[in-house]
This record gives sequence, structure tokens and C-alpha cells, in this order.
Amino acid sequence: MIKVTLITGFLGAGKTTFLNNLINKYPDTKFAIIENEFGEVGIDGGLVVDSQEDVFELSNGCICCSLNGELRDVLRNLLNSGKEIDHLLVETTGIAEPSSIAAAFVGDPAIAKLFELNACICIADTVNFEQSLQDHEVASKQIAFSDYIVLSKCDLSTEDQVKKMAFHLKLMNPLALVEKNYNGEIIDKDILNLNSFNTDKVEERASFVPSAHEHAHGEVVSHSFSFEGEVDPVKLEMWLSVLFQLQFEVIFRFKGIFNIKGETNKVVIQGVRNESKINIGSPWKEGEKRENKMVIIGKGIKREPIEKKIKSLLR
Repeated sequence: MIKVTLITGFLGAGKTTFLNNLINKYPDTKFAIIENEFGEVGIDGGLVVDSQEDVFELSNGCICCSLNGELRDVLRNLLNSGKEIDHLLVETTGIAEPSSIAAAFVGDPAIAKLFELNACICIADTVNFEQSLQDHEVASKQIAFSDYIVLSKCDLSTEDQVKKMAFHLKLMNPLALVEKNYNGEIIDKDILNLNSFNTDKVEERASFVPSAHEHAHGEVVSHSFSFEGEVDPVKLEMWLSVLFQLQFEVIFRFKGIFNIKGETNKVVIQGVRNESKINIGSPWKEGEKRENKMVIIGKGIKREPIEKKIKSLLR
């Protein structure tokens, strides 16, 4: 399986610097890079030494191509290039939301059997933070969808401003890790192995989410819920089916850990747009509080109807 990291972020936030630093941090990793438009990101050492079927080989051993068609076709071209691929980086433009790309890696069986989502990274800069959120709705969506947010250009803002922005980001997306970055330095975190879509990581992050949380920024809303009791699996499946199929345009991310009636293990459910996946998690430990946890991030989502639905799931 080839791991996939999505890189998104505000216009001018520093995606170029981040991508170059990432490539330099892992010199022995053979990256494949998909960009929305070839040449938009200035990759260091990016002298094209060979090209075939829109796949470009770079002098640093990486290969690069543009997302100018169906994702499945672009991935097939990469795999057919004959080049070794250890990790795939997908960089989106500053005005694009990553959810549709991520959904393909989750829901398309032909893609999912060859590629595995690692994480979605968002680069948000302190200088244009508020303005970007005001001017571009997609900026809020990028934050809401991401697993790891790099708050860039912290050296150009006061510590109080940086703390305020980091706190605001955690309110917008309680599931995400937030990293402050100064002077464009290389991130210490092992970005290629965040494994944010793995069951154990979902369980780990959910343990830090407030039991009852609501935050709105414009139309983007995040809700977290925590409730005890055994959940009826049939009722849960029916509700999630409606949620993901009929409301996918307003649901950006869904993550939940459930105490299912008759199951000795936690059941972990993740949703991306109209795609979802269900995994069996770790066993409930003896004496552990069997608490259901759920986080929904999306557009204009009302809390009260969800709370009513939760009560019906427990009947």
C-alpha cells in the first residue's frame, strides 16, 4: 500500500516551503507528487529530466504530475510510469477543498486497495488568518477537514496573536493537531506516519475531544457528543446512510467511536463527504466506561436534531 498525504492551505500560507521541507526531510523517500497545475509549486531541484504521459521525473528522484483529469487516470499513469513510489503527496490549490479527493481514496475500491490515506495537512498563516477566513469560505472548509494544521509565519505575529489563532483553530476542528511554525523551519513531527485514518489513531484523538462541544465560524460548525448506552447497529446504519448520502454536501468530516449492542470491541466509523468506512477497534477494557463519542464538522449543522437522533439510537 502506498500512503497518501494531502496538502492544502490558504493562498500564500507557505505550502511551497512546507512541501520542499518535507521532501528534504525524507531524502531516501521516493515521492510522487500530484499538483492541481504542474509548476504551481516550485519544488527545489525541480529540473525535469524525463517526462511521459504527463508524468514528470525530477532531478531529486521524485516524480510529479498535474491533476488535470480523473484522479483514477492520474494515479494509473503514476503507477505505470515504472518509477518507484514510496509515498504520494497531493497538493491542492489555495482555493480548493480536499474532501472530494480524500473521498476517492476512501470510497473507490480500485484506489483504496492500492493507496492508503495518511493525513490531510492544512497550512494556515498567522498574517492573513482572519482575512482568509472572511474572504474565502473554502479556507474554513480546509481547516474543518484537516487532521494536522500548521500555523505558519508565527514569527511575524505576537505570541498572544499566535495563541489566540491556535485556540481558534482547535475550536473549529477539535480533532486536529495544531503545530506552530516559525521562520519556515522543518516540522519535527513525523508527517509521513501520522496515520490519521487508522482506527487506533481515531480512538486516540477522540479521547481528547470535549464531551459536549459546539463552535461555529460563519456557516462551518463543529459538534462533539458523548453519551453512554448500547447503540442499536441497525438504527445507526440507517441514520449514517441517510447522513452520508443525502447530506454529504454539508458534512465535511465525521468520526465516531460506538458501543454497539452485542460487540465486545469498539466500533470506529469515519465519514468523508458521501463515503464512510467502519472498522472494529480495540476491545473494551474491564472497568472501562463504555462511552460513545462522535464528532461532526460541516456546514450549518444543527445540534438539536442530532441529539434527538442519538436518543433514538439507544432505544
